[in-house]
Amino acid sequence: MSESTIEQLDERIGQIKAKLQLQIEELVNIIANDLPDYALKHIRRAFIEDVEFAEKQSDAELAAFKAKVAEFGRKLSEDVRASLLENMDAWWGKDVSLEGASKTLDGNPAISAKLAVVSQRILDFLDAAHLQRVEVVYRTPARFIDGKYPPGMIEKYWAKLADLRAAEDERELLDREARKARIAQRWDSI
Repeated sequence: MSESTIEQLDERIGQIKAKLQLQIEELVNIIANDLPDYALKHIRRAFIEDVEFAEKQSDAELAAFKAKVAEFGRKLSEDVRASLLENMDAWWGKDVSLEGASKTLDGNPAISAKLAVVSQRILDFLDAAHLQRVEVVYRTPARFIDGKYPPGMIEKYWAKLADLRAAEDERELLDREARKARIAQRWDSI
């Protein structure tokens, strides 16, 4: 076990992380681009369901409300994008288990928690607007967006994360073996 092998693995780990980060950024952009429409869809549904509230709104009030919804959607998108990209360790840290790997991000608790904020923020918006709540449970989109298919992108994320884990495990094993060899040499020399 040579140090150059560990250095090669460090380089490989760096390359995997760089590719993984690009995949993650692309996925986050797709999710963020979808959020204004997602928010609009649920707020529109709540508006239509709340017949008494909706009928009391003049056309001018409705236009102003729709502008407020559009601004809310843009802000939600920006906030979620920033939250998802603020800490790459949440995507590939040692505490992210590969057992939850699928076509969703549900297997990554840190990222799932950041995405759960979407539903809560929409419900908070409905409350602030005095609209009746509707059920809102955010899931990553399962349709093509901007020519990309998020479930396929998520599968690639999990596959690349598995590659990273394998390289990290191999590096850890080589490092441990090298340390054991140094300890044995030290033992024998004293």
